[in-house]
Amino acid sequence: MAASILSHVVSDLCIGKPAVRVLPSSTPIAAALATLRAGADPFIFVDAAPPDVKKTAALSVVVKVSVAEILCYVCGDTVNLGDPAAALRRPVSVLTAVVGDHGVTRRVDPQTSLLDAIDVLLANNSHSLVVPLHARTRKKHHHVSSISAGYCVLTQQDIVRHLFGSISLFSPVAALSVSSLGIVRRDDVHAVHVDDDALDAIPLLRRSIGQGTAVAVVADDDALIGEICPGVLGSCDDVESVSAAFAALSAGDAMTYIDCYFSPPEFLLRSIRAELTDKGLHAMCDLMDAAYATDAAALSSSSTSSDEECLPLAPARRARKMSSGSFRWRSTEDVAACHAESSLVAVMAQALAHRVGHVWVVDEVSGALVGVVSCADVLAVLRDHLRPECYADDL
Repeated sequence: MAASILSHVVSDLCIGKPAVRVLPSSTPIAAALATLRAGADPFIFVDAAPPDVKKTAALSVVVKVSVAEILCYVCGDTVNLGDPAAALRRPVSVLTAVVGDHGVTRRVDPQTSLLDAIDVLLANNSHSLVVPLHARTRKKHHHVSSISAGYCVLTQQDIVRHLFGSISLFSPVAALSVSSLGIVRRDDVHAVHVDDDALDAIPLLRRSIGQGTAVAVVADDDALIGEICPGVLGSCDDVESVSAAFAALSAGDAMTYIDCYFSPPEFLLRSIRAELTDKGLHAMCDLMDAAYATDAAALSSSSTSSDEECLPLAPARRARKMSSGSFRWRSTEDVAACHAESSLVAVMAQALAHRVGHVWVVDEVSGALVGVVSCADVLAVLRDHLRPECYADDL
């Protein structure tokens, strides 16, 4: 069995995965958002190869973009906050400055070994790989032509899930505590107080995206009460209103907004409007109202005339149908957490159950936040255990 897992290639993990969308770098951010809303995944990819490379080579470098990166772009600059509509009209290529090197997704051959794929992820500090789907061929007029089937994405979580299915191979490492393995990151924890401005979380969110984690939200005693997670933000595809919430609310109230995103209470919207007006962010307020007006019009068109009289000021949004295994909506308080003495296998189970790339480490007695374990840390431990020499007798 050890010999079997060492012989696995990345195409083995791509079976059943859908093709991903790759957009030109000149695509407006607003159009990229529309693609996100219409698609079944919480992310898209942008072709980031230089023009001279694009003419001579297949897709080699792409940048992964999600709602979280767009939110950081809109809310991370006072100019964009003052005129968010103009920010959304800019090409999606400007997001590469927000995404940075961590967003670069490398292309690997379908026959790349699983071990080599892990090495590429860890060496490049990447969270995902792009794998060409098997192309099919057709014969026409005695000529055989190849038809590209597109690309699929393989994430760190996908590989951890795959290895979790063979967890018995990692004994006794899997039973050791994350503390004894030295993978509890104590200096890379990004946290805001529940009463801090939500905008204070934006630079932390940007850094947490690069590390595959999230922004923790804590109380006075550093007790973990929730998180602002890129994965959860992926379900909030109306960046206009989410940006308005972050510009107006505290971190705790922003969590509340995210939790009730599909049907926000009117009192919360009034609070957002009032705070934006006080800050002089009138364009942001108008953009949020326009977004809700669009939602109301869509809901009205599908309602009967008798129902139209009862339409709320903040119409309920309809959740997008996600592709299998991509992500699920969950509360900002539904976090993956463990203790320093939790076993590696327990931490893996937490991450996979919540479909996130990190697990918070809290004090067993006080509940105070003390660190975080990322999927990259887990993969590094598993990769070291999967060195071919460890199973020389089985090969």
